Amino acid sequence: MLSKKWNVNKDYSIIFDWCKQYGWDTAIPKEVLPKVGAIVIDKEPVCAAGLFIDKTSRLGFMWGIFSNPKINKIKLVKGMKLCIEEIKKQANKNKLSFVYTITGEKALHKLYEKAQKGNDNDKALFVSACRFVGLLNQNKKEWLNFKMSRAS
Repeated sequence: MLSKKWNVNKDYSIIFDWCKQYGWDTAIPKEVLPKVGAIVIDKEPVCAAGLFIDKTSRLGFMWGIFSNPKINKIKLVKGMKLCIEEIKKQANKNKLSFVYTITGEKALHKLYEKAQKGNDNDKALFVSACRFVGLLNQNKKEWLNFKMSRAS
C-alpha cells in the first residue's frame, strides 16, 4: 500500500466512480476539489483526501476522506492512516501550522460526543481512536514546539 500526491485531473474519475457506487445523487464536481491532496493505492485505489490551502494563512482544510466502497474496513483504516500522513507531509511542505477537518464517521462522532459529556476514560478512548487513525499523534510539548517553529 502506498500514498502519493493526487492529480485531480487524472484521479477524479476514481472519486467520481466512488460517489456513484455510494449512490449519491451527483458526484462531487471536479472544479470544487483542491489541487493538493493524497490518494492511497494498494492493488486498487483505497482512499483519497484533498487539502485546501490559502496562501495568505497557515490554516489548511482537509476534505475527504473519500473511500472505495469495495475495500474492507481493515484495509481502509490502514489506507486512511497513510492518507493522513501524506496530507501532513503536504501541509508541512506548504508551511501550514494547522489543518482542520470534519468527519462523517459516525463511530468517531459518537466517541466525541461521549467524551464531551463523559469522564476521563471516555476522553481517553476518544483520543486513542483519533491516534489510531493518525490524528493527535503529538503530546502537548511536541505540539507547542511545532507551533512555535511555525510562528517564526
